[in-house]
Amino acid sequence: MKNFTILRTIVLGLTILFINNLSFAAKAPIKFGKVSIDELKMQSYEKDSTAVAVYLCDYGVSEIPYMSSTDGFQYNYTRIIRIKILKDEGLDYADLEFSFDKTRSNVGSVKACTYNLENGKIVKTKVSAKDRILEKSSDDVYTYKLACENVKPGSVVEFMYQMTSDIPWNIGPWYFQRSIPTIWSEFRVNLPEYFDYKKNAKGYLSFDINEHNYGNGTFNSGKTFTIDQYRFVIKDVPAFKKEPYTTSRKNYMSAIEFEIAGTKNFYGVYKDLTGNWDKINKSLMESERFGHQLKTGGFLKDVVAEITSKTESDEEKILTAFNYIKSNMKWDDYYGKYTTSSLRSAFKEKKGNVADINLMLVVLLNKLGIKADPVILSTRGNGLLSLFSPSQSKFNYVIASCKVGENRIYLDATDANCPCNLLPERCINDKGRLISSQGSFFVDIKSSSISKSATIAKLKLDEDGVVSGNLDLSLNGFTALQFRDAIQDKSEEELRETMDEAYKLIDVESVEVKNLKEVEKSVISKMEVEMTEEMESVNDLIYFNPFIVNKIEENPFTLEERKYPVDFTYPIDRTFMLELTVPDGYTLESKPAPARINLPEKSGQFMYSASQNGNKIMVVSRFKINKRTFLFNEYPNLKEFYNLIVAKHAEMLVLKRM
Repeated sequence: MKNFTILRTIVLGLTILFINNLSFAAKAPIKFGKVSIDELKMQSYEKDSTAVAVYLCDYGVSEIPYMSSTDGFQYNYTRIIRIKILKDEGLDYADLEFSFDKTRSNVGSVKACTYNLENGKIVKTKVSAKDRILEKSSDDVYTYKLACENVKPGSVVEFMYQMTSDIPWNIGPWYFQRSIPTIWSEFRVNLPEYFDYKKNAKGYLSFDINEHNYGNGTFNSGKTFTIDQYRFVIKDVPAFKKEPYTTSRKNYMSAIEFEIAGTKNFYGVYKDLTGNWDKINKSLMESERFGHQLKTGGFLKDVVAEITSKTESDEEKILTAFNYIKSNMKWDDYYGKYTTSSLRSAFKEKKGNVADINLMLVVLLNKLGIKADPVILSTRGNGLLSLFSPSQSKFNYVIASCKVGENRIYLDATDANCPCNLLPERCINDKGRLISSQGSFFVDIKSSSISKSATIAKLKLDEDGVVSGNLDLSLNGFTALQFRDAIQDKSEEELRETMDEAYKLIDVESVEVKNLKEVEKSVISKMEVEMTEEMESVNDLIYFNPFIVNKIEENPFTLEERKYPVDFTYPIDRTFMLELTVPDGYTLESKPAPARINLPEKSGQFMYSASQNGNKIMVVSRFKINKRTFLFNEYPNLKEFYNLIVAKHAEMLVLKRM
C-alpha cells in the first residue's frame, strides 16, 4: 500500500468509479485468436524477400486505471503479437521471452498458440504449462519464457500477455522496430490527467499515425477528469539489421518512451517527480544493501593486516587487494547494484553477485587507506544512460573506482582473467555515476587499453609442396582476456584441439602457452603447425596466400547505409608477419603491391608489404583502429577501408620454380 501514498491525495477520500471506456474510438488492429486464412496462406513478404519471419501485428496498450480495491491507481499493460513464420530459419520466432522486475511488476494472463492450415481448415495448437519457464536473470529481474509447438514454415504464432504494477507510472518503452520486419506496430497509452509524462521518440522512422485525443473518467460524486489518449502507429517497419560493433540495439531501434515527470492532486497542486541525482545518491548511500555495506569491513581485518605487511606503494596495495577479491570471491553471474544480503555473508560464502564482489573491493581499498568509491553503470546490453533524465532504475551494475595521483582507475573483480587495468567489455558503455557520501558525478567509462596482437609465422616450404613451421602469438589487452576466457581450465590436449579448430588452414601439432594465469602479463603462445593442404600449383607456378591465420576474409559492414554508430569498444592493433623459407631455385614471380591506407585523421590505418631476400620471403601486414566510435556519416569511409583490406588479404604470392 505504501506505493500509493503519493496518489491518495488525488482522490481526497472520494471513491472513483472508472465507468468510461479508455480505449480509442479506433478499432483495435488485432484480436487474439482471430487469425485469417489469408495470413496462413501467405508465403513471403513482398517488401523484404529475405525475411525469415514477419510480425503481422505487434500491438500494445498501457493504461492507468483506478483500482477501488487498493484505493489507488495501477499500471496495466497488454501486448498481443502475431508472427508469420516464412522459412526454417524463422522458427526461433515461435519462442517468446519478456522480463519483469518482481519488485515493480506482476505477470497476469499469458497465452500462446500456433495456427496451421490443414486441408483448408485452421488447426490450433495451444502452449501447454510444461513449455512455460520462469528464470531469474538478476537480483530482482525474472524472465518469462514460452515456446509454441507444432511450428513450421507457413505457421502463424500468436502471443498475448498482461502485466500490472503497483507503481502506476511504470510505463516501459515501446519498440516499433524488431529484428524482422513488422507490417503493423501500434502502441496506445491512456493517462489520467493527474499524471504528467515526458515523451521521447527514438530512431529514424516517422509515425504513420500520431494521435492525441481526450476521454473522460468520472468520480462517483459526478465530477469528471480528463484522460489523455495517445495512439502511435508505424506501418511496414523494416527489420533492424544489426551489424558487428554495435552496442545494445535498443539504443537505436525506433521507439517511443514515456517517463514520469510529475503528478497533481485534486486541487491541481503539482508534485515534481523528475529524478534528481542528489536524491538518487542519498537513496543509495542510505540503502541497507548499498551505502550501509560500505560502512562495514570488520570481517576484512586480517586481510587488511596481511596486505599492509606486504605492500608499500598505493599501486601495490590496489593490485594486491584487487587480486585478493578476484581470487577469493566467485561471481554467481548475476548483475545488480545491490548486495545479495550483506558483504559479511558474501565473504563467508566466498561468492556473490556483482555488487557483493565490487562493493567488497571498495571497502577493502578504503581500509587500506586508498580512497575508493563505487560507480554504478548500465551495461552494454542494457542500453545507454540518459544524462539528462536522472533515474536509478537504468543502472544494473556497479564497479569500484579509485585515484592514483591524477589518474582515476576502474576495477571489476568478477572476472578471474581480467587484469587490474582492464574492465570487462560489458562495462564499457560511455558513462557511469560515481556514488559517495560527498555527492555523485558522471565519469567516463572508456577503455584506454588497446586490444593488441602480434602473430609471427616462420614457415618452410619443402620440395614436396608441404608448408610447416612455427606460429607464435603475443596477445595483450582485450585479446588476451578473450583468449584466457576461451581456454581456461583446458588440458594440454584440449588446448591443442581448440587451437586446431580455430585455425582452419593449419594442423596444430603442439602448443605451449605462457603467462596464462599471470593476467597482468601478455599471453605468449608457441605452436608447431603444418598446412592442411598443399599449395596450389599450375605448371611451374605456385600460388600461396600468406595469411594462414588472421586473414580478414569478409567485410563486417554490409549495409548500404548505417544509421547508428560503429562502436569498436576499444582501439585495435593487429600485426601479422610471415617469414617463408623456400627451396633453392624458387623465386618470387609476382607479389601484391605494397599498400598504406589511412582513414581520415588516421582513425584507422592499414599497411602491407611483401619482399624476397635470398630464399626467404617476408610479408608484413598491420591493421589498426585508433578510435572507439565512428559516427554514421563516417560509415562509408570505414566500409571502403575494410573492402580494401579484404581485397589485399586475398591477393596471392606467386612462386616460380627456376
